[in-house]
Amino acid sequence: MVAGNREFSTLWRPARFSGIELLSASFTQFEFSRHWHEELAIGVIEAGAEGLFYRGSNIVVPQRHIVAINPAEVHTGFAGSEHGWRYRMFYFAPEMIEQHFADSKKAVDPVIDRSVINNPALFDLLLQLHVAFEAASFDLTKHSLLTVALESLFSQYGNAGHDTDKIGHTQKHTGVIRDYLHDNWQANVTLDELEIVSGLTKFKLIRAFKSHYGLTPHQFLLLTKVQKAKKLLLDGHSCVDTALNCGFFDQSHFTRNFKRAFGVPPKHYAIQP
Repeated sequence: MVAGNREFSTLWRPARFSGIELLSASFTQFEFSRHWHEELAIGVIEAGAEGLFYRGSNIVVPQRHIVAINPAEVHTGFAGSEHGWRYRMFYFAPEMIEQHFADSKKAVDPVIDRSVINNPALFDLLLQLHVAFEAASFDLTKHSLLTVALESLFSQYGNAGHDTDKIGHTQKHTGVIRDYLHDNWQANVTLDELEIVSGLTKFKLIRAFKSHYGLTPHQFLLLTKVQKAKKLLLDGHSCVDTALNCGFFDQSHFTRNFKRAFGVPPKHYAIQP
């Protein structure tokens, strides 16, 4: 049982460790809407079970199991048991992983070849690492645990580029739409614009885009705004200014979508605990 069934969530970036973001949370009723992360997401389920819609089906990650979600892959998150779930997540930037393995003889793709991992030793190692980041531990301890954890994770479950390539095969027009949304994320992009840039009818472009990305163009644009908002908050912008700069209708619209994607409201998004 998740202790006390109390919901909480803390999202932060540890000082002096570039390219890593951390989440510690417990949820019973809260559900993540469809979203993606730019980072490789690795989590340990401390209690209960987490459910996800991922790669076209619902999966359940039970207690003392590891969940792995590759960059840019759409997924949800919800209680996989009646008591919810308590967990800790790592979000590793792809460039951080590539830099970590830069001196190795074999190039390492920042992806993992399975979504649910049952490996008690690796689970304990990742949990120990996350707790070390949360506590007042020496940087040497954190660096040592991080090195061992990444080596263990990728030596056993890494180099899954072929899997991501198979799932991520993009038709030309969906790529054009995605690029246009990325380039015009601050604007109120219309279907008329997407029809022109893609050369498809409105119906066909929505169907093709959702078939590939799991999101409509509107949902994709909204999540892109949320991703940009997170970076602005990290740069010290206020919630009000961030909402305006990212083109949200109002503060409540911004807060609601930010929490649905990241599990915490923007005002609680902190650099470190």
